[in-house]
Amino acid sequence: MSINRTHRWTTVLSLGLGAVLFTGCAGGAPAATTSSAPATASAEDFDLDQLIEAAKAEGPITIYDSTSKIEKMAAAFTKTYGIEATGVKADAAEAIEKVTREAQSGNVVGDVVAISDLPAVKNQLLPNNFVTNWVPADLAENIDSSMQEPLVVITDPSFWTYNTEAFDTCPATNIWDFTTEKFTKKVAFQDPVGDNGALDWYSQMEQFGDQELRDAYKEAFGEELKTDKESAAAEWVSRMAANQPILTKSSEEASEAVGATGQDDPPMALMSSAKYRNIDEKGYALGVCEGLVPWVGKASPKSLTIASGTKSPNAAKLFVHFALTQEGIDPQISDGKISSNSSVKQPEDPANVGDHLKEIFQFDNAGLETDWASREKWQDLWRTSSKK
Repeated sequence: MSINRTHRWTTVLSLGLGAVLFTGCAGGAPAATTSSAPATASAEDFDLDQLIEAAKAEGPITIYDSTSKIEKMAAAFTKTYGIEATGVKADAAEAIEKVTREAQSGNVVGDVVAISDLPAVKNQLLPNNFVTNWVPADLAENIDSSMQEPLVVITDPSFWTYNTEAFDTCPATNIWDFTTEKFTKKVAFQDPVGDNGALDWYSQMEQFGDQELRDAYKEAFGEELKTDKESAAAEWVSRMAANQPILTKSSEEASEAVGATGQDDPPMALMSSAKYRNIDEKGYALGVCEGLVPWVGKASPKSLTIASGTKSPNAAKLFVHFALTQEGIDPQISDGKISSNSSVKQPEDPANVGDHLKEIFQFDNAGLETDWASREKWQDLWRTSSKK
């Protein structure tokens, strides 16, 4: 799926030595910044050396992220620039709560925040000025416009996966296959009722993948899709829920269900590419469903924004820049995650993510408002359909 939509970027801070510090207001949202340098500023307006000099004059920074690898990224940043950085692991819900409370109290601890819940960032944190979006001008041309508001730092792919010991090739050729009797109780994935990422994926497919799903349906069943649902995505979700999938709490559980050796008829699973490390670590037999129509998987985005009340705005911006480089993001992409910077080389990993980049469903930030507003709709559809 090609995504080349252009949309307006959020206001950002100026990059010079005289960049205005963010300030917070006790008991309320931080005050708006007085700087108004547009994110569309040309690369000539960006001076990395000047930013580095300004950053070194500031204090240490703390970064919130959902992966423990943020500790390695922070250490690498400190080694490269001599600026103390501390990585703190916090999942999306925890990070949102921390950012909100810190902004309201005026006591900012997390200067840079990586959050996988982009609809919450777009519709909750940014409008309240708890965080600020900033896209480095010298790297902007390498980041798809659909990933700039808010800025996406990586996307985390999940693949439709089968057991390579039990099957020579993937038992499915089309994602509509998973809705058929053959796969009743034979597909594992994380319970979508408690997984905002899954609900947002359904919303994104409805907005941007409807035709691909309809074409896939015709390829699978030899006829046009007829449905009383709002979209092909809604019909697919409803059928999936009704087909009694194996609901797990995590991709780790799905990895075990599909990949454990010695099974005669193992299920398939939708699971994070990071879990393909279990091939070496646990001896699991895991393989990507090559050529699955219309997508072999999906890639969920993670945003990277700056706390509006940070006392070290230049150091925070420098970390954002660093995280968009090969050196900075290497700890995360080494297990299959994908940098939003297209110039970053995708390393080899157990899932061979680099070979599937064009076959993965990618999210578009243009749909974040709809994603945010429709979560309850998708939860209700799943619940009602699973009772049939």
